[in-house]
Amino acid sequence: MHTPPGGALSHRTDAHSDRHPGEAATTNYSLMISWHRMDQGIWKIEQACPQCGAPVVLDEADRLLSCPFCRTKLQLATPDHFRYHIPVPDRGDNDRIYLPYWRLRGTSYTVQAGGIIPRFVDTSILATGARDLPRSLGLRPQAMTVKFTSPDLPGRFVEASLQARTAVPAMESSDPSGHSDYRVFVGETVSLVYTPADLRNGILYDALLKRPLSRWNEDSNTRSLSEMKPPNWQVRFISTICPHCGWDLDGEGDAQILLCRNCDSAWQCAGTQFERVSFSVMAASSRKEVLYLPFWRMTPRVEGIPLGSFADLIRLANLPKAIDSGFEKKPAFFWAPAFKLSPALFLRWARQMTAFQPDGKTGESLAGASFHPATLTGREAAESMKITLAGLAVDKRRVHPRLSEMRVSATEIMLVYQPFVAGRHELVHETMGTAISRTALSFSTYL
Repeated sequence: MHTPPGGALSHRTDAHSDRHPGEAATTNYSLMISWHRMDQGIWKIEQACPQCGAPVVLDEADRLLSCPFCRTKLQLATPDHFRYHIPVPDRGDNDRIYLPYWRLRGTSYTVQAGGIIPRFVDTSILATGARDLPRSLGLRPQAMTVKFTSPDLPGRFVEASLQARTAVPAMESSDPSGHSDYRVFVGETVSLVYTPADLRNGILYDALLKRPLSRWNEDSNTRSLSEMKPPNWQVRFISTICPHCGWDLDGEGDAQILLCRNCDSAWQCAGTQFERVSFSVMAASSRKEVLYLPFWRMTPRVEGIPLGSFADLIRLANLPKAIDSGFEKKPAFFWAPAFKLSPALFLRWARQMTAFQPDGKTGESLAGASFHPATLTGREAAESMKITLAGLAVDKRRVHPRLSEMRVSATEIMLVYQPFVAGRHELVHETMGTAISRTALSFSTYL
């Protein structure tokens, strides 16, 4: 059924690229997003403090609720993905129906003959197979404050019959970059947002603008409607107390890893409970101010090309190192930042760290040091391994076409805090000598 013109919902895909020499020069995207606009893509979520009831406004990436009134700090948790709804008052004489949309926000990497194209993706896609409904929410969630959806919210909900990964090809079909050998999303935020509609006389109306969206056939659509909401729709709140010693866990609002400075442990929320994270801190030799940045060190298992040792990595990337017998037995690790960066900068650091293979004395003491928050999980970082491999490979004509069939996984993942000497405008890796600007770190808040 035809969607009436002037509807409030529209399609939008935002992209950002930070190309540098050696990457694809073809970055002519139809829709681009600039840094000064990226804060507009962050949703604001209104939530009452579970302890005192005071209103708290969260950013979409926040996983910690810190109440400014009662000082409560709680971890937000859900068994699968977060669900939101756009709050619109119901006059009471309408049949309120909520339409589901997948929210996809993260980094996309496309491998083509010309190189690797990184871009920032921010879009919403209809989560049901109905053809007569708007395909996207457009800018509506950015313009309004959304709320978490709970089982006690009145109304009927259209079932999200399409999985998020199933909806991705619909977005990729509009990608102007053409044929690709491989494409992957890294560090994506996946959530489900419901927008309200009112059913009157067989017509579905936008509950906010009161405009007709489409005709509604009750007989054909009843099967996808439900007034019962599963209990797992309720957001869980977990006390940020160290499961090992009972001390308060430290972490910023968007931190995925929380630290206990009392028993020197690291924790990640898995589902609805904390699990311990293996980590180490590389010792710093500088007497200057040092800030530790988190990186994931991954032990790879690669099927398709030989990459079981550091010697294999030297051959793959043609690194300027002489291969000796010890390198044939030395394992090669893949590295990736454990914090969000612009797409091109993230790939650059993953490639540089993997080529350099940083090594040194490590420990597990958190005392007296400053740590940048880890905002990317190890599972998300592992998704970047193929792209790092593609960026390192010298014989790209041989490696790139095989990426889709190649099986790459991480057999072991460890969080390693690397020392960076703090300067006024940049941070310099103590052993590599490579710098990252403070501005790049501050922009990561909007990713």
